[in-house]
Amino acid sequence: MLTSGQVVAFILFDIAVILIAARLCGLAAKKVGQPAVVGEIIAGVLLGPSLLGPTLFGLDSPPEFLACGVSLTNAAGAAIEPASITSCLFPPQARAVLNGIGQLALLLFMFLVGLELDFRLLKGKAAQIATVAVGVVAIPIVVGFLISPILYNETFVFDVDTVSSTGFALFIGAFISITALPVMARILQEKGLSASPLAAVGVAAAAVVTVLMFMLVAVAAGVSAGTSTGTLGTKLGLAVLYLVLMMVVVRPLLERYVGEPYEARAQKIGLINAKKTWSGVDEFAPAGAGEALSHGMFAWILILVFTSGWVAHILGINVIVGGFMAGLVLPVRQGLIRDMTVELFDTVAVILLPIFLAFAGLNADFTKLSVDAIPGLLVFVLACIVAKWGGAAALGKVAGLSGRDSNLLGILMNCRGLLPLVVGLVGLQGQVISPVMNVAAVTMALITTAMTGPLFDRFNRVPSEEVAV
Repeated sequence: MLTSGQVVAFILFDIAVILIAARLCGLAAKKVGQPAVVGEIIAGVLLGPSLLGPTLFGLDSPPEFLACGVSLTNAAGAAIEPASITSCLFPPQARAVLNGIGQLALLLFMFLVGLELDFRLLKGKAAQIATVAVGVVAIPIVVGFLISPILYNETFVFDVDTVSSTGFALFIGAFISITALPVMARILQEKGLSASPLAAVGVAAAAVVTVLMFMLVAVAAGVSAGTSTGTLGTKLGLAVLYLVLMMVVVRPLLERYVGEPYEARAQKIGLINAKKTWSGVDEFAPAGAGEALSHGMFAWILILVFTSGWVAHILGINVIVGGFMAGLVLPVRQGLIRDMTVELFDTVAVILLPIFLAFAGLNADFTKLSVDAIPGLLVFVLACIVAKWGGAAALGKVAGLSGRDSNLLGILMNCRGLLPLVVGLVGLQGQVISPVMNVAAVTMALITTAMTGPLFDRFNRVPSEEVAV
């Protein structure tokens, strides 16, 4: 086992390696018209066993400074992992810390996403939002049960003798139901559609889908683990109670104790210079004498974020929901949004998120993908695209959107971003899905994210009456 000093050294070294790979791959992705997250996901995969693992790069005589002989053995001195570039660069003790940093990244990232959802744009659209949100979760669940018999075998399931077929089908449904809310919001903002009916319905529905999807993951994990119906019902009830309390109790309190003091200070000193939103778009406000967001208020807001994330984690609905809800309940003040995002954006987007993606990449081993698994992988990816794109487009039409906007909604809802990596880690760590199923999820994330931008640009130019849904 590594000493504490060696673990610290590896963590610092690993972060440097991760950031170099993320920057290079992110820039390469942008060069070909893809969002940086596509390149960063690929960077994580390249750092993992798919490229640098023992299958291709075993190390018979690793360099001494990597301490492979110590880091890859247990307390009894027995080898726990074969030596390779990946295993020696990222020893188990360092990976555990990187996992914690990755969870922090997800928490803060989704907080910034929730912070920018403006309830004022949603007035009068509750029925449309509910129709789309519930439908684009219900359809994937149905499709998940339809295709799970094809995937329920030793290739895609961790252990067919212990994993419930129902739990596995629910996990497949969760994978299909994922929508990358941040990517959707960014595309709509970049295209000047932030105030359109498409944005109002789509962004709000995607937000609801994110919460429902992680509740579905919690149910799937519980069913797979053999948790009793009563225990699952209690957990879900507590999760719903948490969501209600955040909206009904915490949100009004924050309006009084955060929104009003912030507004008063902002009016007194004026807002300051350029600020950056989580999507990377600069915004400008009149120059003034100082920050309206005091250090004390900033600290209390972060306490809210961490507490909300902790509660969501305890309830089994993931820290992502906790971070998102913390952002959602903060009072809508454009200056507050700017001040919070300028404090957090660079740290989260440039440093923390690539660490999570690299950690996820360490768990995605494409060398385990056999020829026999490819038909199942193709069925899974195709089902994800058809169910989400087609389902959301049809539901958008039912909700009253035009033919073009309904189709664009389907394209945006089909984008998965990094969330399949989160669900995949939950499934792997819960011993529900196999490493091959995790590889299928990463593949689906890359394909659906990469196709979103080009498809949106293509169909956004088509007049509404030419798009049949």
